[in-house]
Amino acid sequence: MNTVKPFNTIRKKLMLLLLAATILPIATSMIISYNATTKSIKEDAIAKNYRLLSLGKTNIMNYMNNINQKSLAVYNAMNVPRSLYYILEHSMEDEVFPNDITDVIRNRNLLKDHLYNIYQSVSEFHKVRLYVVNQNATYLLWNDDIKVGQNEAAIPQTAKKAYIEPTHQSHNYGLVDLKSAATEEMVFTLHRPIFLAPSEELLAELSIDVRLQVLADLNRQLYDGGEESFYIADAKGNIVLSTNANEIGAKSQQSWFATVADSGLDSGHFEWKAEAFDGMIFYDRIKTPYMDWYLIKQTPYKHLYSAADRIARINTAVGIAFLAIVVLATLFISIRFTKPLLRLIGYVNKIETGNLNVSIDIHSNDEIGLLARRFRSMMQTINNLILTEYRLEIANKTNELKALQAQVNPHFLYNALQSIGTVSLQHGDTKAYSLITSLGKMMRYNMNTMDAVVELRRELDYVQAYLDLQKQRFDTALHIQLHIDEQTKGILVPKMILQPLLENFFKHGFVQSSEEPSELIISSFLDEGGQRLTIEVQDNGSGLSEERLQEVLAQMQMAPPLGGAKESEQDEGGIGLHNVLSRLRLHFDATAAMELRHVQPHGFSVTIHIPLAKENEG
Repeated sequence: MNTVKPFNTIRKKLMLLLLAATILPIATSMIISYNATTKSIKEDAIAKNYRLLSLGKTNIMNYMNNINQKSLAVYNAMNVPRSLYYILEHSMEDEVFPNDITDVIRNRNLLKDHLYNIYQSVSEFHKVRLYVVNQNATYLLWNDDIKVGQNEAAIPQTAKKAYIEPTHQSHNYGLVDLKSAATEEMVFTLHRPIFLAPSEELLAELSIDVRLQVLADLNRQLYDGGEESFYIADAKGNIVLSTNANEIGAKSQQSWFATVADSGLDSGHFEWKAEAFDGMIFYDRIKTPYMDWYLIKQTPYKHLYSAADRIARINTAVGIAFLAIVVLATLFISIRFTKPLLRLIGYVNKIETGNLNVSIDIHSNDEIGLLARRFRSMMQTINNLILTEYRLEIANKTNELKALQAQVNPHFLYNALQSIGTVSLQHGDTKAYSLITSLGKMMRYNMNTMDAVVELRRELDYVQAYLDLQKQRFDTALHIQLHIDEQTKGILVPKMILQPLLENFFKHGFVQSSEEPSELIISSFLDEGGQRLTIEVQDNGSGLSEERLQEVLAQMQMAPPLGGAKESEQDEGGIGLHNVLSRLRLHFDATAAMELRHVQPHGFSVTIHIPLAKENEG
């Protein structure tokens, strides 16, 4: 018993096809859409973060340049008495200010005014400290009050230019026992050494503590709080600002910082997957004579692709809904389509048992109903063909017997001609031998019934033998010209296609005259780009009258198919020409054509056109 494999039924194949035709496009569309969306989001994020970091860099530079300018105020009005630089240059002593307690108080008040102007110039300043080298004294302005104290030892010069100290807890710069209500907080500090112009002798060092909150406010719009991380770090890895408060003021322990610092670029981005972070890191560098900071932003992929993930979830939900609809529709359609097919298979099984008269009861108007009607018609045709086949088989057996009998006489005659030709050659009669040889070639060509189509060269060999006999008959009254294109000799044509045209000439067009010999011109060539073979037989004989030509053309158009009339009737009605045309169309197709025309001043031409696209293709 034959077992049906799981997917060998049309119903299951149809269901599988419809499901695949739905699932594959939806899944492919979702994948392509997701990839395109994530790619677009990534490109937009890169461009957006470059703009944001560039904006943050500009804001910070403007702010820090403003702080730097405030620190340079110490050099204002250098040669003007009572200016801060003048006081420092003269070690707070001058002939204008005598060395008594009143002058000391006055000088300190003047110094406080200068520091207070700096302190008040920017609201985020937390402390302003001035260390005077000559006096080894520190002046600290804090909470609108100035504190003065002596340092235990001179503070060594730390730098020859202004610099930024990273974020740290504010302190009193070595002064102790200060009573003030101000609280300590996280600050970064601008230190500016003050030199005696134009030498490098250090007069003092001005330090300005800046509250860290100002940096947080400037950069708050550069990242999404709670989702992204933001850092400001100097070139040595000290964290100036971070969204993680525990990291502020500490040395960076993140390995990605080395990638940023070692890149050598002022801005860039890279992907990072380590240390519990999977996403992209963007950075921009702020480099001035007094600071070298990096703005660094971390964006996790989870946050970056959140919009794409939402779209993917929506697409998945829609895809599942459509898939459910498709499954139901597939079940309905497959059952609706395959039910009549199963009935038709049942009828076929009955026919296999030998019952060819089964009544096929399927009357739908769709393709399956059409198939059932055609199947009924086919069974009727098969019944008729079976009866016809029995009759044809009996007829073929009879014809085969007659054909075997008919081969005896031509073979005997051909062998007899060879014997006569041999005797003629022995007696020196080469002319008779040539004629007998030509006749033998014609008989051999006719006797070969195996080939329905032959190469044109073989047909021309037969025609040459035929014309040799006619030439011997008419001698100088017949002039023959052959114009055969070498490319056409290998083309297949129906056998005996040219003889009827030549016989037509000798029967109806040949005029024997000593004054003007009859011309017979046979040509073959390819035309229309080598897609059609043209063979023309032209003579200068008596030809046909116009009336007779039109009559012949009409008879050719109305002629029955090959074998539909007796050969004698064809010869009388169409001079055998429609026989040639019918055979051409039988071997090729309806595009095979024949042209009949008059030749001036007198004569007749028959041209046949054979298409090469099918029979001789390749």
